[in-house]
Order: sequence, then C-alpha cells, then structure tokens
Amino acid sequence: MGVFIKLCKMSVTKVGAKILVVLAFMAFANMAFADSESLQKLFNEYNVGKDKQEYIKKQCDRANFDFNPKKKQEQTYLFETTQIDCEVQHLGEVLGSTQGILASLGYGYDEYDKLLNKYYKLYRAEVKKKGKTTQTGAFSHEPNIKTSGQKGQDTLLEEQRAWLKLRDSYKAYTKAHHAHIYDINGGGTMYSIATSNARLGFLKMRVNELFSRYLTMITDGGVEFDSIFDPC
Repeated sequence: MGVFIKLCKMSVTKVGAKILVVLAFMAFANMAFADSESLQKLFNEYNVGKDKQEYIKKQCDRANFDFNPKKKQEQTYLFETTQIDCEVQHLGEVLGSTQGILASLGYGYDEYDKLLNKYYKLYRAEVKKKGKTTQTGAFSHEPNIKTSGQKGQDTLLEEQRAWLKLRDSYKAYTKAHHAHIYDINGGGTMYSIATSNARLGFLKMRVNELFSRYLTMITDGGVEFDSIFDPC
C-alpha cells in the first residue's frame, strides 16, 4: 500500500467560519505544532508589530484548515505541516525584504527539522513494536544488501545516516549552483531565496517519506520502496 503524500499537491483551504467543531479540536489538543517561542523570537528580532503578528496567527489558525483524513495520525501531520507552510508564507510577506524572506525560510527549515526527528522516532518505535528486524541482510539473500554493512547493523539508522550525508551534499551542490547562476546572470538576490527554498523542499521530502512509512507500518505492518526523488 502506497501512502506517500505528495506535498507539492497540498494546498491550504481558507474558510471564513470555523469549520471544525470543538470536539474535533479536543481530539488534537496535544498536537506538536510549530514552536510558538521560535515564532515569537523571529517577531522580536525583526520588530514585527502586534497587528502583523495577529494577522499571521489568524491566517495560520488551525480553524482555517479543512482536512478529513481517515486516520488521526494523518490529520495531525497535515495540521503540523500546513501550519508551518502557512507561517513561512505569511512571514515572508510581512517581512518583505530578502533577509526577512530568508529568515522565514530558515524558520520553516528549523520547524521541519523538528518534525524529522519526531517522525523518525515514531517510525523507529513502530518498527520495533511490530517486531520487524532492522539488521542488515537478516532476510535478504541479495549480496549487495548483505555486504552493505557489518552483520547486526541497524539498517534504519544506517539509512538515516546516509540521508544526512545526502542532505549535506545537496546543500553543497545548491551553494555551488547558486554561485554559478548568480555569476551567469550578473547578480540577483532572488537566487539566494531559491537556494534556501530548495533546501527546505529537500528536507520536507524526507519528513514526508518518514511519516508515510510510519503511517503505512501502522496500517499494513510493512513499507514499500519510496524514493524522495519521485516527481510530483
């Protein structure tokens, strides 16, 4: 069963009235939303007025998000990611300058990094709960899998370490790509924004992949091969 959520197809549905009833909110009262302290720190750093702060909070209030998934875990995830995306968007609009937009993207990166840790731990716990082995070559007879690491290695941990290396390589690539495009076009601050947005998108894909595996493990007790490079 493939449940890989295509983030690039998600959109925020804005409604004038509160479409979710009180009982629905109570069910998700303990969800891990974007850190309000981090958001407030950014407000203070850029001297964002109270009126603009309230505007952002109003626009990104969960009452504006209309989701009706079958599973509570999926609704939680959609609330979390949609709120972060909304805050990044409206922070960028309010701050306006290139530096401010980069700060809003940096905020989004930090919040998604928290979700990365959250869903890595949840997926790992679910794998253990289901009694699934994570040792290299435990079931496979494929030589390329058996020899990919020492016997007894934790394959999920090894995969995450490999992804972290991939993330760092991608960061180095986008930095070099930015320099090249900047040079070819004779400058332009927009390219630094595009670079930061690309890095954020790369992280979002990994968070989405981990959550999707976590959800599939709960549903089916197994996972499929999902590449973060699959096109939307």
